[in-house]
Amino acid sequence: MLLKLLKYDFRAMWKQFSLIWGAALALALVNRFTLDGQNSTSMVGEQTSGLMIFAFTAVMTAMFVIAILFVVQRFSKGLLGDEGYLMHTLPVRPWQLVTSKLICGTVTWVVCSAVSFLSALVMLPLDLSDLLQFPFWSDILRGIMKHPGVVALIVEFLLMALAAMIQFTAAIYLAIAIGHLFSRHRRLISIASFIGLYVLVGNVYDQVFSYRIVRALTNAASVNAYGSMLVAIAIMLIPAIVFLAVTCWILEHKLNLE
Repeated sequence: MLLKLLKYDFRAMWKQFSLIWGAALALALVNRFTLDGQNSTSMVGEQTSGLMIFAFTAVMTAMFVIAILFVVQRFSKGLLGDEGYLMHTLPVRPWQLVTSKLICGTVTWVVCSAVSFLSALVMLPLDLSDLLQFPFWSDILRGIMKHPGVVALIVEFLLMALAAMIQFTAAIYLAIAIGHLFSRHRRLISIASFIGLYVLVGNVYDQVFSYRIVRALTNAASVNAYGSMLVAIAIMLIPAIVFLAVTCWILEHKLNLE
């Protein structure tokens, strides 16, 4: 059933973002050929280049704003709003509903970040013909073989970024669920709850890592870059799990769709 929920959420995500993802990549490609206009003495060239850069910046900003709204609305309307009447009648547990929203929301952040990276890569003044040459990739492969630890570092860095996205999304869900417990000023309470959650997490971290034994274990695991990132991943995932558990408990025991 979880796969069916994911299919439903991913379909909604594609409808929401397919246009803006394509627009971001298209504008990046256009900017690749118009950036030379800034070095041109032609007033029209400079204005066209500036306009394209402004349009690209506006689309990239809108993409992440829409991503935040999408994550918030898919949870609030899908589980706590009008759609909640249907979703909670399905033969699934609350954790499955929350997990589906979490996976979809996290994938949204990942794809938006990937589109941003690819857009920046497209805009770089690289010779695309060189990228298709075998010697180019063989040189990269030889460099990786000489330093295999680089791949592990890149993978762990990406996992750390993914853990940060999961924690951020889980905090949003719990804040919305807390705001739903009140009959008035739900949005304001949700925003205050989101800020309070991060303040609470920061204070908990300060208290936990003040203990000598915890500090010793952390230092032992962080003697190199690999251990440091693994510790960072664990530090971000622990509160995320707690946030999701509390969110599921609220949906199961305190849900009120009226």
